Amino acid sequence: MTAHVFKVVLDRQPTDDELDALFAAGCDDAAFGSENGLPIGEFDREAETMADAIASAVRELDGVGLIALRVVDQDLVTLADVADRIGQSRESVRRYATGDRGPGTFPPPVNPAREGTSFYRWSEIAPWIRQHLKIDAPESDPALIVANLVLQARQHRERVAHMEALADLLAA
Repeated sequence: MTAHVFKVVLDRQPTDDELDALFAAGCDDAAFGSENGLPIGEFDREAETMADAIASAVRELDGVGLIALRVVDQDLVTLADVADRIGQSRESVRRYATGDRGPGTFPPPVNPAREGTSFYRWSEIAPWIRQHLKIDAPESDPALIVANLVLQARQHRERVAHMEALADLLAA
């Protein structure tokens, strides 16, 4: 087994009774506190995979009534973040994004219709950078990305008519 380290943003701070219940259930591999004003659970969990580690932590949190809102990741980035990560100027990266430089086909922003700052997914940009710029760009952990999608879907599932149709897409 491997130790997987990750942080989970919670819906609220756990009470003392909830902390005791988590510890009694075997959740002795987590520390709870706040980070930038957000309630956080930081896990150092032994599991076969990151996905197994996250799923077991979320189940234990569910068991005491806490809601995991998201797993902290570094996947959502601005062009300035991309420039910092690859050691190029912001203008250079902006020109890749607009197609004024490089081969084009730069991954689109996740918020294309919004005015102001555009956000991109590092998990989409890193492969483009490796392929077209021949720069080593580390991968995002796909388990963190999928975990966040699942946690977001859990938050909205009661408000989506015929949620089963969308859940079947994940199983397909």
